[in-house]
Amino acid sequence: MVKRFVTISRQYGSGGREIGELVAAKLGYAYYDRELIKRAAEAGALDEELVKESGEGLFNKFTTLLSYANAAVGKDEDTLPIGDRLFLAESRTIKMIADEGPCVIIGHSADYFLAEYPDLLNVYVHSDWDSRVARVMRRNNLSEHDAITRIKRIDRKRSTFYEQHTDQKWGMASNYHLSISSSYFGIESAAEQIARIAQAL
Repeated sequence: MVKRFVTISRQYGSGGREIGELVAAKLGYAYYDRELIKRAAEAGALDEELVKESGEGLFNKFTTLLSYANAAVGKDEDTLPIGDRLFLAESRTIKMIADEGPCVIIGHSADYFLAEYPDLLNVYVHSDWDSRVARVMRRNNLSEHDAITRIKRIDRKRSTFYEQHTDQKWGMASNYHLSISSSYFGIESAAEQIARIAQAL
């Protein structure tokens, strides 16, 4: 079965976004990353910047505890902590996008939201440490120290947000169908491999 939906989770600085763009182009699929942020914000009547930051794990475990407390006393969704409201908005938006047709979705726990879709390929892009640091330094015009700090901070936030809402381990191989190293294959070749697998299955 050809995989109509490709989700790409990635380590910060691994080039996962660039790979996703190439995969979408090779397959002729729609591509969603920042556009998804806007649509989720509109769907949930939420501030776009908050939705954007939620993808980096802006909210801590205290918000989850509050959401459980609210649910326990029958509170409406509007009273849930903002992090949980964003998670629900992203869930609805991602499923709506998938219902529109084949697509490549970057991040936003899409692998979790679309888990029941049979024609799904979940990919995790990783890279060796030196390549990640070099890419972040170059892309963001940062010193090595600042690049390292940024990588650790964003990876930690992505992991926290994903794990506190899905009860799954971010980056764990069993959560994905394919794990690929961008530093080993290179951006173009990694994208080619993913597209080929999506078409061949």
